[in-house]
Amino acid sequence: LFPYTTLFRSEAIVNLPPPEDRQALMRLLGMVKYLSQYIPNESTITTPLRELLKQHVPWTWENEHTEALQKIKQILTTKPVLQYYDVNKPVTMQTDASQDGLGCCVLQLGFPIAYASRAMTACEKNYAQIEKELLAICYGCQKFYQYLHGKKVEIQTDHLPLETIFKKPLGGAPPRLQRMLLKLQRYDLTIKYVPARLIPVADTLSRA
Repeated sequence: LFPYTTLFRSEAIVNLPPPEDRQALMRLLGMVKYLSQYIPNESTITTPLRELLKQHVPWTWENEHTEALQKIKQILTTKPVLQYYDVNKPVTMQTDASQDGLGCCVLQLGFPIAYASRAMTACEKNYAQIEKELLAICYGCQKFYQYLHGKKVEIQTDHLPLETIFKKPLGGAPPRLQRMLLKLQRYDLTIKYVPARLIPVADTLSRA
């Protein structure tokens, strides 16, 4: 087990802002639903938030919604949901890039081990989407080097072209992608395309 603090592994969840609209709330609830098998009384905890999604309920964020969000954050950053890294278990990392941010989550046997997110710089926001998605992988590998180095790691991404890029010779990629791919040479990565709805944790983190 690695003795890293809970804050190091959960800061991205702790700092999640309240959703600003129904679409953002649906992403948040999708992430919670994805992990619901590890969350006791998940439906009860999320009831105040799900009420906001009803057709005739006006969008008004009240104290009860803030309390529900804080409860969700507490649950997602403590046991039984957030687990410690086990060197003997396989490692998966979900990554995603939105228009403005990067998100990633390290998992073992379906349990989250660590979350991370960051905003993109003004320059990075001008990247092509495939460059942003590869940047998310680079960010996750750099952030969680201690968990990933020396392990076979499955990277789950919702950007299908990345599978092809990793199979091609390095010299066939555009210069910016080449530089990022070179940074990833130290890792043993397998890229797997997964629809966005199946990696809601990384998706939510990247957009928040």
